[in-house]
Amino acid sequence: MIKSDKCPKCGCEEIGQGDTYGEGSMFPIKSRFKFGSPIIADICTECGYIIEMRVEKPEKFK
Repeated sequence: MIKSDKCPKCGCEEIGQGDTYGEGSMFPIKSRFKFGSPIIADICTECGYIIEMRVEKPEKFK
């Protein structure tokens, strides 16, 4: 995985982070009754492009 500190769309070097709340969690495909995990995103603070998204608790998908 390549980690970038620069937006590929506009070149901005100021990258912020955001997370989801409420119903914005990711759940395992085969079992929607298990608890999911919040999603964390790296976001360009200039143009709003979402550079990367990942779950906060990847172990929930084993």
